[in-house]
Amino acid sequence: MSMPKEPNISLEQFERGDVDPALFDHEAHVYVGWLYVSRYGRKQAIARFDAALKRLVQKIGAESKYNAMITWLFLVLIADRARSGEDWAAFRSRNIDLIEDRPKAA
Repeated sequence: MSMPKEPNISLEQFERGDVDPALFDHEAHVYVGWLYVSRYGRKQAIARFDAALKRLVQKIGAESKYNAMITWLFLVLIADRARSGEDWAAFRSRNIDLIEDRPKAA
């Protein structure tokens, strides 16, 4: 069985809103959240991701899909589960519930 490919998106693309909505699925959301947490830590990651996501949904006319509570919940879970120096494949493997199921409380 082959390992899923890492989503093809950078923080810079996300912050510019340079994202193809058709390819920005749930896993890509989690991946970008993980990138933010890895680079900025929990508090700044939440603020930056939330602001960029709001800009993106406004840009593509999908404001009704934005939910602050769900956004913050996932970022807190990602931050709680992230391990220093861990790559995306390892994080994804350990936290598949964040991608495929509903998150389970720690």
